[in-house]
Amino acid sequence: EESVADAMSFLVFLSAGYFRSFNCRRELYAALGSNRPFIPIFEADAAKGGASLAVLQAECRENCVEAAPDAYPSYGGPDEMIRRIFWETEPIVWVRVNAFQLESLKAVALRMLLHSPYYVSDPAELADGVMVPGETGPFAFGGPVTILVCRGNRGAFHLAEEVKKTAGKGRCSAATSAAVVVIREAEEALEGANAAPLSGHVVLLLYLNEKTFLDPGGAVARLVQVAMDRRIAVVLVHEQDPSCGGVPFRNYFQQTPQVLQ
Repeated sequence: EESVADAMSFLVFLSAGYFRSFNCRRELYAALGSNRPFIPIFEADAAKGGASLAVLQAECRENCVEAAPDAYPSYGGPDEMIRRIFWETEPIVWVRVNAFQLESLKAVALRMLLHSPYYVSDPAELADGVMVPGETGPFAFGGPVTILVCRGNRGAFHLAEEVKKTAGKGRCSAATSAAVVVIREAEEALEGANAAPLSGHVVLLLYLNEKTFLDPGGAVARLVQVAMDRRIAVVLVHEQDPSCGGVPFRNYFQQTPQVLQ
Protein backbone atom coordinates (compact mmCIF):
# COMPACT_ATOMS: atom_id res chain seq x y z
CA GLU A 1 0.00 0.00 0.00
CA GLU A 2 2.88 2.38 0.73
CA SER A 3 4.42 1.61 -2.67
CA VAL A 4 1.13 2.44 -4.37
CA ALA A 5 1.02 5.78 -2.58
CA ASP A 6 4.55 6.56 -3.77
CA ALA A 7 3.83 5.63 -7.40
CA MET A 8 3.13 8.11 -10.20
CA SER A 9 0.48 5.84 -11.73
CA PHE A 10 -1.02 2.45 -10.96
CA LEU A 11 -0.78 -0.43 -13.45
CA VAL A 12 -3.42 -3.05 -12.82
CA PHE A 13 -2.94 -6.32 -14.73
CA LEU A 14 -6.30 -8.04 -14.92
CA SER A 15 -6.73 -11.79 -15.28
CA ALA A 16 -9.31 -14.31 -14.13
CA GLY A 17 -9.40 -14.36 -10.32
CA TYR A 18 -7.67 -11.00 -9.85
CA PHE A 19 -10.55 -9.41 -7.96
CA ARG A 20 -10.97 -12.49 -5.76
CA SER A 21 -7.55 -11.83 -4.22
CA PHE A 22 -7.76 -9.82 -1.01
CA ASN A 23 -4.23 -8.46 -1.44
CA CYS A 24 -5.02 -7.31 -4.98
CA ARG A 25 -8.09 -5.51 -3.70
CA ARG A 26 -5.98 -3.84 -0.98
CA GLU A 27 -3.77 -2.40 -3.72
CA LEU A 28 -6.82 -1.19 -5.63
CA TYR A 29 -8.24 0.57 -2.58
CA ALA A 30 -4.84 2.15 -1.92
CA ALA A 31 -4.74 3.44 -5.50
CA LEU A 32 -8.22 4.89 -5.15
CA GLY A 33 -7.35 6.45 -1.81
CA SER A 34 -4.18 8.02 -3.24
CA ASN A 35 -6.08 9.15 -6.35
CA ARG A 36 -3.47 7.54 -8.60
CA PRO A 37 -4.22 7.31 -12.33
CA PHE A 38 -5.19 3.77 -13.29
CA ILE A 39 -3.59 2.03 -16.30
CA PRO A 40 -5.69 -1.13 -16.74
CA ILE A 41 -4.22 -4.02 -18.75
CA PHE A 42 -6.03 -7.29 -19.33
CA GLU A 43 -4.78 -10.70 -20.39
CA ALA A 44 -6.08 -11.72 -23.82
CA ASP A 45 -5.11 -15.40 -23.80
CA ALA A 46 -7.57 -17.63 -21.96
CA ALA A 47 -4.88 -20.32 -21.77
CA LYS A 48 -2.81 -17.86 -19.69
CA GLY A 49 -5.62 -17.03 -17.32
CA GLY A 50 -7.27 -14.39 -19.45
CA ALA A 51 -10.94 -13.43 -19.39
CA SER A 52 -13.24 -11.09 -21.26
CA LEU A 53 -13.91 -7.60 -19.95
CA ALA A 54 -17.51 -8.59 -19.20
CA VAL A 55 -16.34 -11.49 -17.02
CA LEU A 56 -13.78 -9.30 -15.26
CA GLN A 57 -16.35 -6.61 -14.55
CA ALA A 58 -18.72 -9.20 -13.09
CA GLU A 59 -15.91 -10.52 -10.90
CA CYS A 60 -15.11 -6.97 -9.76
CA ARG A 61 -18.75 -6.29 -8.88
CA GLU A 62 -18.97 -9.53 -6.90
CA ASN A 63 -15.77 -9.11 -4.88
CA CYS A 64 -14.98 -5.41 -4.47
CA VAL A 65 -17.61 -4.97 -1.78
CA GLU A 66 -15.59 -4.11 1.34
CA ALA A 67 -17.14 -1.33 3.39
CA ALA A 68 -14.78 1.52 4.30
CA PRO A 69 -11.47 -0.28 3.61
CA ASP A 70 -8.53 1.07 5.63
CA ALA A 71 -6.76 2.53 2.59
CA TYR A 72 -9.91 4.25 1.30
CA PRO A 73 -12.61 4.79 3.95
CA SER A 74 -14.83 6.75 1.56
CA TYR A 75 -15.01 3.90 -0.95
CA GLY A 76 -18.33 4.05 -2.81
CA GLY A 77 -18.68 0.39 -3.72
CA PRO A 78 -18.07 -1.74 -6.81
CA ASP A 79 -19.62 0.80 -9.20
CA GLU A 80 -16.84 3.24 -8.32
CA MET A 81 -14.18 0.58 -8.90
CA ILE A 82 -15.67 -0.45 -12.24
CA ARG A 83 -15.80 3.16 -13.37
CA ARG A 84 -12.15 3.78 -12.50
CA ILE A 85 -10.80 0.57 -14.03
CA PHE A 86 -13.02 -0.10 -17.02
CA TRP A 87 -14.71 3.14 -18.03
CA GLU A 88 -12.40 6.10 -17.43
CA THR A 89 -9.79 4.77 -19.87
CA GLU A 90 -9.98 1.86 -22.28
CA PRO A 91 -8.17 -1.19 -20.89
CA ILE A 92 -5.08 -2.21 -22.88
CA VAL A 93 -5.12 -5.71 -24.34
CA TRP A 94 -1.99 -7.66 -23.35
CA VAL A 95 -1.06 -9.79 -26.35
CA ARG A 96 1.84 -12.24 -26.19
CA VAL A 97 2.31 -12.86 -29.93
CA ASN A 98 5.40 -11.39 -31.60
CA ALA A 99 4.89 -7.82 -32.83
CA PHE A 100 1.50 -7.57 -31.13
CA GLN A 101 3.23 -7.70 -27.75
CA LEU A 102 5.35 -4.72 -28.76
CA GLU A 103 2.16 -2.77 -29.48
CA SER A 104 0.84 -3.65 -26.02
CA LEU A 105 4.08 -2.48 -24.43
CA LYS A 106 4.00 0.76 -26.42
CA ALA A 107 0.43 1.42 -25.30
CA VAL A 108 1.44 0.93 -21.66
CA ALA A 109 4.49 3.18 -22.04
CA LEU A 110 2.41 5.89 -23.71
CA ARG A 111 -0.13 5.91 -20.86
CA MET A 112 2.67 6.11 -18.29
CA LEU A 113 4.34 9.00 -20.11
CA LEU A 114 1.06 10.90 -20.38
CA HIS A 115 0.78 10.78 -16.58
CA SER A 116 4.35 12.05 -16.04
CA PRO A 117 4.77 15.69 -14.92
CA TYR A 118 6.48 16.79 -18.14
CA TYR A 119 3.87 15.46 -20.55
CA VAL A 120 0.89 16.35 -18.36
CA SER A 121 1.74 19.97 -19.14
CA ASP A 122 2.42 19.29 -22.84
CA PRO A 123 0.55 16.15 -24.01
CA ALA A 124 0.66 17.34 -27.64
CA GLU A 125 4.24 16.10 -27.86
CA LEU A 126 2.89 12.54 -27.65
CA ALA A 127 0.10 13.04 -30.19
CA ASP A 128 1.84 10.69 -32.64
CA GLY A 129 2.39 7.98 -30.02
CA VAL A 130 5.73 6.35 -29.25
CA MET A 131 8.18 4.29 -31.29
CA VAL A 132 11.03 1.94 -30.44
CA PRO A 133 14.44 1.74 -32.17
CA GLY A 134 14.31 -0.30 -35.37
CA GLU A 135 10.55 -0.11 -35.68
CA THR A 136 9.14 0.34 -39.17
CA GLY A 137 7.86 3.86 -39.65
CA PRO A 138 4.74 5.05 -41.50
CA PHE A 139 4.35 3.66 -45.00
CA ALA A 140 1.96 3.95 -47.92
CA PHE A 141 0.74 1.88 -50.84
CA GLY A 142 2.80 2.36 -53.99
CA GLY A 143 -0.18 2.10 -56.34
CA PRO A 144 -3.88 1.23 -56.62
CA VAL A 145 -5.06 -1.53 -54.28
CA THR A 146 -8.38 -3.36 -54.40
CA ILE A 147 -9.47 -5.04 -51.16
CA LEU A 148 -12.08 -7.76 -51.55
CA VAL A 149 -14.24 -8.58 -48.52
CA CYS A 150 -16.83 -11.32 -48.02
CA ARG A 151 -20.25 -10.38 -46.65
CA GLY A 152 -20.24 -13.51 -44.49
CA ASN A 153 -16.89 -12.63 -42.92
CA ARG A 154 -18.27 -10.40 -40.15
CA GLY A 155 -15.99 -7.49 -39.32
CA ALA A 156 -13.96 -7.70 -42.53
CA PHE A 157 -15.57 -4.67 -44.14
CA HIS A 158 -14.96 -2.51 -41.07
CA LEU A 159 -11.35 -3.68 -41.02
CA ALA A 160 -10.93 -2.80 -44.69
CA GLU A 161 -12.29 0.67 -43.94
CA GLU A 162 -9.66 1.03 -41.20
CA VAL A 163 -6.95 0.10 -43.71
CA LYS A 164 -8.25 2.67 -46.17
CA LYS A 165 -8.36 5.34 -43.47
CA THR A 166 -4.89 4.46 -42.21
CA ALA A 167 -3.55 4.64 -45.77
CA GLY A 168 -3.99 8.39 -45.49
CA LYS A 169 -1.38 8.49 -42.74
CA GLY A 170 1.41 7.14 -44.93
CA ARG A 171 4.15 8.97 -46.78
CA CYS A 172 1.89 10.54 -49.42
CA SER A 173 -1.04 12.86 -48.84
CA ALA A 174 -4.23 11.60 -47.24
CA ALA A 175 -6.24 12.28 -50.39
CA THR A 176 -3.79 10.40 -52.60
CA SER A 177 -3.38 7.44 -50.26
CA ALA A 178 -7.08 6.97 -49.62
CA ALA A 179 -7.89 7.27 -53.32
CA VAL A 180 -5.73 4.28 -54.28
CA VAL A 181 -7.62 1.92 -51.93
CA VAL A 182 -10.86 0.50 -53.31
CA ILE A 183 -13.07 -1.86 -51.28
CA ARG A 184 -15.31 -4.28 -53.16
CA GLU A 185 -17.56 -7.14 -52.15
CA ALA A 186 -15.92 -10.42 -53.06
CA GLU A 187 -19.20 -11.98 -54.17
CA GLU A 188 -19.79 -9.25 -56.75
CA ALA A 189 -16.18 -8.97 -57.87
CA LEU A 190 -15.46 -12.69 -58.23
CA GLU A 191 -18.85 -14.19 -59.12
CA GLY A 192 -21.00 -11.33 -60.41
CA ALA A 193 -22.20 -11.73 -64.01
CA ASN A 194 -21.58 -8.05 -64.78
CA ALA A 195 -18.64 -7.48 -62.45
CA ALA A 196 -16.24 -4.71 -63.39
CA PRO A 197 -12.70 -5.96 -64.11
CA LEU A 198 -10.32 -6.03 -61.19
CA SER A 199 -7.46 -3.56 -61.45
CA GLY A 200 -4.28 -2.73 -59.56
CA HIS A 201 -3.03 -4.97 -56.80
CA VAL A 202 -5.90 -7.17 -55.62
CA VAL A 203 -6.15 -8.94 -52.26
CA LEU A 204 -8.88 -10.81 -50.43
CA LEU A 205 -8.99 -9.75 -46.79
CA LEU A 206 -9.88 -12.63 -44.47
CA TYR A 207 -10.64 -11.56 -40.90
CA LEU A 208 -9.95 -14.45 -38.54
CA ASN A 209 -12.23 -14.59 -35.50
CA GLU A 210 -14.45 -17.10 -33.72
CA LYS A 211 -17.03 -16.99 -36.55
CA THR A 212 -14.69 -17.37 -39.55
CA PHE A 213 -15.82 -20.15 -41.94
CA LEU A 214 -18.91 -20.75 -39.81
CA ASP A 215 -21.20 -18.63 -41.99
CA PRO A 216 -24.41 -20.34 -43.26
CA GLY A 217 -23.86 -21.80 -46.70
CA GLY A 218 -20.08 -21.64 -46.53
CA ALA A 219 -19.79 -18.60 -48.81
CA VAL A 220 -16.57 -17.39 -47.19
CA ALA A 221 -14.76 -20.69 -47.80
CA ARG A 222 -16.05 -20.79 -51.38
CA LEU A 223 -14.84 -17.27 -52.14
CA VAL A 224 -11.44 -17.94 -50.57
CA GLN A 225 -11.12 -20.94 -52.86
CA VAL A 226 -12.10 -18.83 -55.89
CA ALA A 227 -9.51 -16.21 -54.95
CA MET A 228 -6.82 -18.85 -54.56
CA ASP A 229 -7.72 -20.40 -57.92
CA ARG A 230 -7.34 -16.96 -59.53
CA ARG A 231 -4.03 -16.46 -57.72
CA ILE A 232 -5.36 -13.52 -55.72
CA ALA A 233 -3.40 -13.01 -52.51
CA VAL A 234 -5.37 -13.81 -49.36
CA VAL A 235 -4.40 -11.51 -46.47
CA LEU A 236 -5.09 -13.05 -43.06
CA VAL A 237 -5.81 -10.71 -40.15
CA HIS A 238 -6.01 -12.50 -36.80
CA GLU A 239 -8.18 -10.83 -34.14
CA GLN A 240 -6.35 -10.82 -30.81
CA ASP A 241 -9.00 -9.37 -28.51
CA PRO A 242 -11.31 -12.09 -27.07
CA SER A 243 -14.05 -9.52 -26.46
CA CYS A 244 -14.10 -8.97 -30.24
CA GLY A 245 -14.20 -12.67 -31.07
CA GLY A 246 -10.47 -13.36 -30.95
CA VAL A 247 -9.50 -17.01 -30.41
CA PRO A 248 -6.13 -18.82 -30.45
CA PHE A 249 -4.80 -19.46 -33.96
CA ARG A 250 -4.91 -23.21 -33.37
CA ASN A 251 -8.72 -23.01 -33.45
CA TYR A 252 -8.63 -22.31 -37.17
CA PHE A 253 -7.21 -25.74 -37.90
CA GLN A 254 -10.61 -27.06 -36.81
CA GLN A 255 -12.70 -24.24 -38.33
CA THR A 256 -11.02 -24.15 -41.76
CA PRO A 257 -12.54 -26.51 -44.35
CA GLN A 258 -10.21 -29.33 -45.31
CA VAL A 259 -10.06 -28.21 -48.93
CA LEU A 260 -8.38 -24.94 -47.90
CA GLN A 261 -5.78 -26.46 -45.58
